[in-house]
Amino acid sequence: MKGLKEMVTRRTVAVVPAYDGVHQSVIHDFGGRKTFSRKSSKDILDESCMAYRSTYDGRIKAVRHAFDYLRKTPLMICPQLYIYAIPTMAPTDYDCMWLFCQHIESTSTSEGKTYVHFTNGEHLEINCSESVITKQRERAAVTMTHFSTIPTISSMNRNETELYLPGFHSSIQDLTEFGDDTTLDY
Repeated sequence: MKGLKEMVTRRTVAVVPAYDGVHQSVIHDFGGRKTFSRKSSKDILDESCMAYRSTYDGRIKAVRHAFDYLRKTPLMICPQLYIYAIPTMAPTDYDCMWLFCQHIESTSTSEGKTYVHFTNGEHLEINCSESVITKQRERAAVTMTHFSTIPTISSMNRNETELYLPGFHSSIQDLTEFGDDTTLDY
């Protein structure tokens, strides 16, 4: 995929800002590996969304259309694979950290610092309160549920689910809706 070196996958646990003067972000994966990147977190997320057939802006717009999450909107990078990320603060802020919901086990606060604990046993100090991260996780859960619910054919009007291609017809076609009581025989 066109030189895509840093991509979010199901193994990504966080994408956070880098403060080393060279890199802009660090990608944390489930195995404990950290990949430093010269790309911003937003660029990594946008390129990952495009690899999964959308864009960052398109995914955010879809969530905002469904819900009134105008700030710190959860990002559904790939709803089919349940890859969702939540920001700790405004995504336009350099310090924004993106946490991947499927890997968050719990959160805690100790000595005025908030930590997220991942399912791989690692933890990360985050830059928001425990109540903010709890609210973000709740929003992500609602978003995941909403976008994973796909209507079944039986629950929809069958005619709306059929694909019409000129010149290609089913051998059993009901033409009653066109005022003809006959079916086509091939």
